[in-house]
Amino acid sequence: MATQILATGTGAANSSDLVVAAGTPVTVCLKGTSTARAIVRIQLKDDAAAYNTIGTLSTPDDNAKVIDAPGTYRFQRIAASGICGVFRD
Repeated sequence: MATQILATGTGAANSSDLVVAAGTPVTVCLKGTSTARAIVRIQLKDDAAAYNTIGTLSTPDDNAKVIDAPGTYRFQRIAASGICGVFRD
């Protein structure tokens, strides 16, 4: 069942944390994309509680990823992004 991580919208926004447990991969995907390029950063929280960008979701060719490494992640829509949101499987 799909679950919203980041609501569809415009402008800069951060999702809540998403915890991925060992052995339980999660598929994440853009949703509600507009004709403009949508860009969301995938960020991993480190031991000092700072978020580090480790990848992106973007249209038209890179709109889904499987996260299989355990950790705490968030998704950051950049200010210049077109309309989009993020959901997980």
